[in-house]
Amino acid sequence: MGKGKNLLMTEVLKHVTFGQPDMRTWIFSSVDNCHYNYNSRYLFEYVKEKVKEVTPYFVINDERLRKELSDRYGEDYFIETNTAAGIKKVLSAGVWFTSAGLPVYGTKLKKDRLIINLWHGVPLKKIALMDPNLNKWSRLYFKKIFSENYSCIVTTSQSLVPVMARSFCVPEKKIKIWGQPRNDRIFAHTDRAAYLEKIYEKLPEYDTSVLYAPTFRDYGPTRLFPFSDYDKAALEEFLEKNKMLLFIRTHIKEKSAANAYLTERVRYLGEEMAEDVTGVLGIFDQLITDYSSIYIDYLLTGKPLIFLPYDKEKYLEGRGMNFNYDEVTPGPKPETMGEFLGEIKAFKDGKDAWEKERKRVNEILNQVTHPCCEEICSHVLNAAREMEKRGHRRDKER
Repeated sequence: MGKGKNLLMTEVLKHVTFGQPDMRTWIFSSVDNCHYNYNSRYLFEYVKEKVKEVTPYFVINDERLRKELSDRYGEDYFIETNTAAGIKKVLSAGVWFTSAGLPVYGTKLKKDRLIINLWHGVPLKKIALMDPNLNKWSRLYFKKIFSENYSCIVTTSQSLVPVMARSFCVPEKKIKIWGQPRNDRIFAHTDRAAYLEKIYEKLPEYDTSVLYAPTFRDYGPTRLFPFSDYDKAALEEFLEKNKMLLFIRTHIKEKSAANAYLTERVRYLGEEMAEDVTGVLGIFDQLITDYSSIYIDYLLTGKPLIFLPYDKEKYLEGRGMNFNYDEVTPGPKPETMGEFLGEIKAFKDGKDAWEKERKRVNEILNQVTHPCCEEICSHVLNAAREMEKRGHRRDKER
């Protein structure tokens, strides 16, 4: 079912008498209701295991994925909103969480329920209504279907409150500094060898792993290793000598672009292999990126960063940034392959000239530096109880 049809059906069904929504039924959703990822996934898994007074459901409209997840976690947890019955089930729930979009589309949906936007990252770049590429009709749609429906929007720092408020056109009081559920995994130990062995049949001996996660560009392909002196054989020799593995994670549309760079020690780690890599960022000893906000999550590990903003002027001109790029990217920006390998080697050898800068930026963008799922659930349970009481009072007055 397309978004338009879903919107029409939801607008009709919301007028059916459901009574007071069940504040102990929580609905989770993510991108297009077809992906099991982002903050919604991690909070859902926490609620399923830890919050026994709540019945959680995750909306997955992709039948194949829904079956796969039902086989893995239990068939009682995954639902669809492609049918009237599925939409009714969502409308009967008192609490919704989303990381992108909504479990169903409609207007004035937050009446008698809580709709919490967990979002899916720190907005280094312009997002939502601040995106300069969003047209007039898309802005109107966004405001009516999304902004006006949110009870609150979650972020990670006081410095981001005004940014999120402007991006979603909501009052600052609706922005809550509750952290990102997916980052709870950063604070937990993940067995690196066990995780990688599930993905790759055989890896060469290594003691250091590096993740390279560049941003997708709308205006052309990403230049991986954008150095005039790039040498594939020299990179492989360097990695072998230093017992390192380098994992490239491009946007799924650019998977083929990575093939020319892959070797025994340079491996591809795409979305189809690990849909949401932020949950296991802690297994990597270094991160390389350009404009992706993944590095802001990675700051929580305290580990080193390298940036390759080879097309900074063009990229920033088209998308725009919420912060001065150079002031919030605490790491070297090598321009040659020699410099690039030198920075990787220096970090491996414990030579870290950027540690203080990383701490400074982390304090600006990551105010929540501990697991947050338990606190988020506590906030929402309290708000749900209050809303439930108000509903009971209204029922008595009728």
